[in-house]
Amino acid sequence: MIKLKDLLFEQEEKKIHPKVSHWKNEMAQKYASILLEKYGDDGEKYDTIFGDSMIMWKDVELIDEEKYKYKVRKIDKLYVLDEHIEHSFPADHIDYVYSTLKIPQIQAKDGKSTIDPDLVGKFAGVTGSIIVDGLKGEVTARCGDTVANDVTLNFVLDAINGKVEPTKEEYGKRILSLKKEVKENLKKWFKQKWVNIGKKRKDGSHPPCGTSGKKRGYAKCVPASKARGMSKKEKESATRRKRAAQNKAGRGGTSNLKGGGKKPIRVSTKPKK
Repeated sequence: MIKLKDLLFEQEEKKIHPKVSHWKNEMAQKYASILLEKYGDDGEKYDTIFGDSMIMWKDVELIDEEKYKYKVRKIDKLYVLDEHIEHSFPADHIDYVYSTLKIPQIQAKDGKSTIDPDLVGKFAGVTGSIIVDGLKGEVTARCGDTVANDVTLNFVLDAINGKVEPTKEEYGKRILSLKKEVKENLKKWFKQKWVNIGKKRKDGSHPPCGTSGKKRGYAKCVPASKARGMSKKEKESATRRKRAAQNKAGRGGTSNLKGGGKKPIRVSTKPKK
């Protein structure tokens, strides 16, 4: 799944987390490194299982992405496998990350599955990335990131609750709408022409929004139209507060793994009264 942040700037090479440095599949390795920073690599916050080719977090509360809010916020298992599964529906991509959810409506009774076998068959006909375990009463979505898995789990829940027919057309529409949303956000971003008010060129203009270097924290970015209406003092104040907030969070640099892959810290252009 293409992410907006990957389209806007040339990204620094992702550092590979030591716990997956031996993995063979690069895409799974990089994504696992991001999730290790996001959900922890020490088992303190979540029950975490480390295998030779797998990392799993249990009972996870998903952290929203910058441009996406999760609809299924709590899942029972989140895991990445050191694998590279080619998948062409609804668009070419690679699968390696799994999200598992227990669903009350399909819990087994007396050792027997309660989910309609016809519905399971329909899910299988839609995509190979919906895995139903009737005895455990859980469904697993598999894709290339947790956002796509969230869309898949919502599709499954809506089908189980009779809100939609489990068809390839409905599922494809939901997944592809994510790409449309990214494109629309990208167009809006470029139209606004965001600039870094923490830096100035020789001609006095501000450079396009990017990063502000390893030692000075993240850039303070605003739309160019807003920057034109800010005074010098307002820009300096906003930049100082942004960098102070980043430093306080231990994320003053941009290239270290500690801050990479995390949601940016937002600071208003106006100080609190």
